[in-house]
Amino acid sequence: MNHDTSNKQETSSTTSKRHHIRKRSYYPSTIRIILGHFASLNIFLFRQIFRTNNLPLLLTFLWHTYYARRLLRSPRKYIKRYFTQGRREPPPVIAIDVLKRLGGTHFSLGLLALLALTRFRDMTTQKVTLLVLSVANGTSAWNDLMYWRSGRWNWNNLTEVGGSEGMIALMNIIAYSISVLRSGSFL
Repeated sequence: MNHDTSNKQETSSTTSKRHHIRKRSYYPSTIRIILGHFASLNIFLFRQIFRTNNLPLLLTFLWHTYYARRLLRSPRKYIKRYFTQGRREPPPVIAIDVLKRLGGTHFSLGLLALLALTRFRDMTTQKVTLLVLSVANGTSAWNDLMYWRSGRWNWNNLTEVGGSEGMIALMNIIAYSISVLRSGSFL
């Protein structure tokens, strides 16, 4: 068997060139590599979450239906849990009626989010829906903060209800802003 030695020399020289490892003077630490990957993963997830308005509208729908069910089903329990004044007295009937009406409003906001998620697929309608939901959730969170500052409602109401309303409002504002930047018009 004849072997060509010139071919063997060419392949060994090309493989040594291909597999040459460059020596660097600085190697990043493992923590920097992990933090860099974590940051790029967060940026990727943020872009994917707000690529469409589906996730903000879905979370808004879930929040409003949960909160409407809570207000419509047991307004007395709600008052006893969050109201600070007059805990020993039974809640006034008008307070229960107002909470039930508020539950109906939350149910209608949840329905609006569901309709925007399933039926209103054009960008203009979704922008208007996100704007309405942002204003509704933002004012509700603001009112919860003011009620807590006045001393009528306790800290649990602010953290559980007001915090959730604030997060939903912030998410809707971000989705609305991204939709405005994509379409180039406010409405």
